[in-house]
Amino acid sequence: MRVLVLSTLPPAVLRPGRVDGEFDLSAAAVSVAGALPGSRAVGVRGEPHEILAALDAHRPDVVFNLLEAPLGRPDLEAHAAALLEWRGVRFTGSGSETLALCRRKDRTRGVLAAAGVPVPAAGGFPCIVKPAGEDGSAGIDVDSVCPDAAAVERATKRIADPVVVEDFLPGAEYVVSLWGRTAPDHVSVGEVEFRNGLRLNTYASKWLVESDDFRNSSLHYHTPIDPELRTDLVAAARGTWRAVGLRGYARLDLRRDAAGIPRVIDVNPNPELSPEVGIHRAVVEAGWSWEQFIGEQVAWT
Repeated sequence: MRVLVLSTLPPAVLRPGRVDGEFDLSAAAVSVAGALPGSRAVGVRGEPHEILAALDAHRPDVVFNLLEAPLGRPDLEAHAAALLEWRGVRFTGSGSETLALCRRKDRTRGVLAAAGVPVPAAGGFPCIVKPAGEDGSAGIDVDSVCPDAAAVERATKRIADPVVVEDFLPGAEYVVSLWGRTAPDHVSVGEVEFRNGLRLNTYASKWLVESDDFRNSSLHYHTPIDPELRTDLVAAARGTWRAVGLRGYARLDLRRDAAGIPRVIDVNPNPELSPEVGIHRAVVEAGWSWEQFIGEQVAWT
C-alpha cells in the first residue's frame, strides 16, 4: 500500500503574535512516516496546486492527513480535506464536513447542546471570551476570563472575528483523546494542572515554551480520577464524537462546572501528532505502541 504523509509547513508570513511551531507539522510527519515503512512524507505550504502535485507525483492509496492549517489559516483545514475527497483519495482522520463544523466553536456548541452533550451555559460571570473560528488557544490569554460586562467588551474588542462568550467553569480541566474506525472504542484521559494563579490554557501556555503560562500548566495521565467522574468524561466525549461525526481520532477538552459536571469546552478533530505531545502521548499512556496506532489509522480509512 502506498501511503503519503501530507503535512503543512509554516506560512511564508506569520500573522502578528503567532509562532512557527503552531503551524509546522514537520516533526509530526517524520514521526508518522517512521511508523509506516515505505511511506513518503511531503510538506506543503497549503496551496491547492501543491497538494494536487503531491497526489499526482506519488499516486497514494492513502493519505495520512496532517494538513492542519494550510497557508497558516485554520479556516482552510476543511478545504484541504475536501480536495482529497474531490479527488477520491482515502485519508485518515475526520472528513471535511466535520472539520468545517468543529472549526466554528459557536456552531459546534449548538450541535452538542442539541444532542444532549453537556456544554457551558452562557450569561453568567465570570465568563470567557474566545474567538469562534480559531484553534490552538489563539486569541486566548489571562484577560479572556471576564468578571463583568465591561471586561467582556474589552476582550471582544481585541478579537476581530466572531466570538464565543460562555460561563467560565471553575472546576478541573481534562483532556480526553479518542480513537477508533468509526466508533470511539479507545480512550485516554489526562488532567491539566494549573499553578501559580493560572486558570486556563492560553496561547502562551501551548506555544511559548519560555513563558510563565507554559511553565504553570501541565498535563498528567497518571493522576487518579474518580471512576464515576471518568465515566462521565468518557460519556460526554463519546457523545461529542457521535454528534459531530468524528472519525479516526480526536482530542477534546472538558471542564467541571460548580456542580462537578464535566462539560465540553473544545473539540479538536485534527489534533497534533508530534512526538511526546497530544495524541502521541495519549495513546502511549494508554498502552498502545505508536506503530500500532498509526497502522490502525491507515487501515481504518
